[in-house]
Amino acid sequence: MRFDKEANLWDEKPRRVELGKAVAKYTQKDCYEKSVLDFGCGTGLVSLELDAKEILGVDLSPQMVKIFNQKAQILGKNAKAICEDVNNVNKKFDVIVASMVFHHIKDINLMLKILSKKLNPNGKLFIADLYKEDGSFHDKGNDDVFHFGFEKDSFDSKYFDLLSFDKLYTIKKHKEFDTYIWLLKKVV
Repeated sequence: MRFDKEANLWDEKPRRVELGKAVAKYTQKDCYEKSVLDFGCGTGLVSLELDAKEILGVDLSPQMVKIFNQKAQILGKNAKAICEDVNNVNKKFDVIVASMVFHHIKDINLMLKILSKKLNPNGKLFIADLYKEDGSFHDKGNDDVFHFGFEKDSFDSKYFDLLSFDKLYTIKKHKEFDTYIWLLKKVV
């Protein structure tokens, strides 16, 4: 798996660290003293920056999960990550964050349905991802990429109401790629 191979060096790219901090800063006020699910948590660049009551990271990469848990222990956070399909998480959360994950999800509507079931009533979902791009963002190929970014109404569904859509960060690679954040509220 590509993410297992890259896990040990993941945090060494400043643009990844800065994006994680930007997502955490944007979401912090909604996560304070709340239960948080970090969907596609990677090494914890977002959720380990949060001041939350409890954090559960979920990722399919065992190496990313290992690093997340090492960092959580060092930081003394009430956080842990598991290598698991989010379908198998039998708990509800106040907030779900997903940073740079959704362009890797084939069936967006199915995932929104799944995540809505993991949220408490009036729970919030933050999705940080690329704005529509030309497919050149991933320099190691697009084998596991199903969407070349998203437009404003991409995550509008019967499961969530779109509360806000804001430009969050610009990733500078061979060109600039805008990253936006969607704040969605669970439909009760």
